[in-house]
Amino acid sequence: MYKDKVIAGIILGLLADTVKLITNYTMFHFNLTKITFWQITATRFLKKDDLFQPIAYLIGGIADITITSIIGISFIYLISYIGREYLWVKGIGFGMTIWVVLFGTLLGQSAQKKLPQEPLAIIVTIIAHFVYGLAFAFFYPKFFPLEKRDS
Repeated sequence: MYKDKVIAGIILGLLADTVKLITNYTMFHFNLTKITFWQITATRFLKKDDLFQPIAYLIGGIADITITSIIGISFIYLISYIGREYLWVKGIGFGMTIWVVLFGTLLGQSAQKKLPQEPLAIIVTIIAHFVYGLAFAFFYPKFFPLEKRDS
């Protein structure tokens, strides 16, 4: 459907991110976490006192959308290289890898200092990234459907 893998990857990343954010905000709504992903992302750019201001959502949102676009492009190229067999497993593995890389290292260092989280809130991030990976696997075939063979 899409010949340009970069544009397809950007859209794929944005769609998967939307599902991840819906998961995060649903759990936020039910008080399973006290902070959102956009606040966590904003910890790389803002002081602790600014993280509960509207500007944190704007800055965190811009960073999140930019990163998820790059992640979407990465997923497209990864699947083109390793194949789409077991796409659901690969999607989940990809989402969980993103969780470890971003939350375990890059964001984890600043977020824990500025926005310490309870264990349940960390579980929320794990669940959201599991769903994020599922969303990649779900939306990928919409961009690159299997070719039908003539009978």
